Amino acid sequence: MAQTAPDEQKTQRRIFAAIVVLTTLGLAASAALLVDYLRPIPLFCSEDGDCARLRHTVYAHMLFGLPTPAVGLAGYATLGGLALARGHIARFLHLLATTFGALIAGLLLYVQVGSATFCAYCMTVDLTTIVLLSLVLLRVRGEIDGPALRGSSAIVGVFAVAVAVPFVSNAIIRPPVPAVIAAEMKKTPRGEITIVDFVDFECPFCRQTAADFQPALDKYRGKFRLVRKQMPLKRIHPHAENAARAAACAETLGKGDEMADALIHAPVELLTDDGTTAMATALGVDEKAFRACLVDPKTQAKLASDEADFHAAGGHGLPLIWINDQVIAGAEGPDKLREAMDKAMGESGG
Repeated sequence: MAQTAPDEQKTQRRIFAAIVVLTTLGLAASAALLVDYLRPIPLFCSEDGDCARLRHTVYAHMLFGLPTPAVGLAGYATLGGLALARGHIARFLHLLATTFGALIAGLLLYVQVGSATFCAYCMTVDLTTIVLLSLVLLRVRGEIDGPALRGSSAIVGVFAVAVAVPFVSNAIIRPPVPAVIAAEMKKTPRGEITIVDFVDFECPFCRQTAADFQPALDKYRGKFRLVRKQMPLKRIHPHAENAARAAACAETLGKGDEMADALIHAPVELLTDDGTTAMATALGVDEKAFRACLVDPKTQAKLASDEADFHAAGGHGLPLIWINDQVIAGAEGPDKLREAMDKAMGESGG
């Protein structure tokens, strides 16, 4: 870079420092968003705010099903590397990458404004990218490069800390226990584990998780209180609501555990009113009482209440199981379930 007057050098240092600050901010906000996308209960955003609503739009997973914040984090990591690279080609690539990022940011801002849904962290990432573009333009025009290797190492450390803090916070801070789960925990006798299982009996992942969970349940038989709440995914599982009504009625009539076991193992085509009635009668449930329960408005109200509890518990998909204050979201496998049960039993003093 050609020799410049002291005032111009000071201006260039300020421009580069602003690029570093904005890149750090973009990295931190992207990392915080990604942590929340990976948690069933968000750590940084509100559980029922605009951030949560945006997570349920097509813009939350725009590229090959990846969470958009993961793409954003990778993009900002690239911008950080290009900011520290020196030379004409590095500056040009920095401008090219920032321009592309600013176009995507503009689109996402348009989506938020158009839907009147504003996520503070999303807005931070998007606005930061757009402002960063103007600074990178100044960098290219002024042929501004950052410090040599030793100074760059310090900046890399700052970038790394910005990304690490949200993930370290995620590892340290347990998700808050939703009121609906805390209420169930209060009902459980001292020394026992509380398990709240939101279930769709047609869901293949729920079925696999039930099989994965069984060894841990057998290990602690008699030392836990299991609460099943129905969450039939009616749009994708046509028999799920029939099964949910059947499970609710069997519980009302004193055969909840037995019916749940029958439903989770039954062929999907048998999860009809007639099929579940046959299962219930085989378990000793009065057929007339069972059929009356299936059409009772109170049963439908119970399902609606369970669905409300699902959302209140931070539910975004199934399986969803709370084991005391630990949450298992998705098909995590038998080891994760066993570890959660062991930990819960150790903490309960059982």
